Amino acid sequence: MRSSNFSKNERIHKVQAALKEQRAELCLITNPVDLYYLTGLNLSSGKLLVHPRLALLFVDGRYIQVAEEKSAVPAVLDEADALLRFCERTEAKKIIFDPKATSFLQYQQFKMQIEGFQKKGRRRLSLIPDQELFQRMRLIKDAGELKALQRSAALLWKGYQHILRILKPGITEKDVAREFEIYCLQEGAEKLAFDPIIAFGPNSAMPHYRAGKAKWKKNQIVLIDIGVVLNQYHSDMTRTILPANCNPFLQKMYDTVLQAQRAALKMCRPGVKIGQLDLAARKVMKCMKLEPFFLHSLGHGIGLETHEFPRIRAVGADSDVQLEEGMVITVEPGLYVAGKGGVRYEDTIAITKNGYVNFSPRSG
Repeated sequence: MRSSNFSKNERIHKVQAALKEQRAELCLITNPVDLYYLTGLNLSSGKLLVHPRLALLFVDGRYIQVAEEKSAVPAVLDEADALLRFCERTEAKKIIFDPKATSFLQYQQFKMQIEGFQKKGRRRLSLIPDQELFQRMRLIKDAGELKALQRSAALLWKGYQHILRILKPGITEKDVAREFEIYCLQEGAEKLAFDPIIAFGPNSAMPHYRAGKAKWKKNQIVLIDIGVVLNQYHSDMTRTILPANCNPFLQKMYDTVLQAQRAALKMCRPGVKIGQLDLAARKVMKCMKLEPFFLHSLGHGIGLETHEFPRIRAVGADSDVQLEEGMVITVEPGLYVAGKGGVRYEDTIAITKNGYVNFSPRSG
């Protein structure tokens, strides 16, 4: 249930340092993944208030005993006005919240609590959305997280090898997905990171295809996108298997995808902007006149969730984010042509001081 790396509250201190840097008074955290990251507890609901000098976890009766015994920060029962009394104690006037993780209903509830609090003549409070602070909270992985991600990737690789062993003519996509899940659970995975994408032949042209009843024929391309969760940390990898006598166009797609990924990986080092990785991959595709068939972003952050900040693309809000040591991302160029098939090749990498380390064994 509890992470092993909470002895010094380093993560809470990191949030407090960010608050001081922004001259912010309080932040309200409700996302269960963020709560796990900061407290070490798996909570379906809860509220964590972090002040530059203090932090307090609010939980309901279901979690109060475990929170009091095992939380990395002090915990109290989430009674009426308890959260607002803490705000008053800190003399805060503004509460930062994550607009992406907070539902409109939660926002309305917090707002009503604050209005009721103020009617009693208490301190005036404002709710301020600030997505950047929350995006960066889990961006840089510590040593324990990097080890956990490596272990998750290693288990995933074993699962992929199992798929190769059972891939025989006549087996269905669903059978492969089911056998993969059973094997990974038996080997220690908590669950799959997402529904496996097992796509035979022309089905591989759909980037987010889900395994169906199609049976594999030996002359068909196979796209395999899989992930597992081990000790809370996610892994993600995609491989494409070409038939022995491959269609020349599919072979061209495959070779282009590998070259595009290598071009992007060469850019992976601290200080490089995310958008530059996407541009490097697209440059290769353009040279081969295949870029129009690249239908998604080049990758994404990964950690306690499969898809985390940032999104790796040359356009959009994340394009200017710079790579930093400790970031873990996927790099997954792909090409998809309806009626013919699709190719994707995805690795998970960690940015190091001078470059990167690949958690996904190379197989192409």
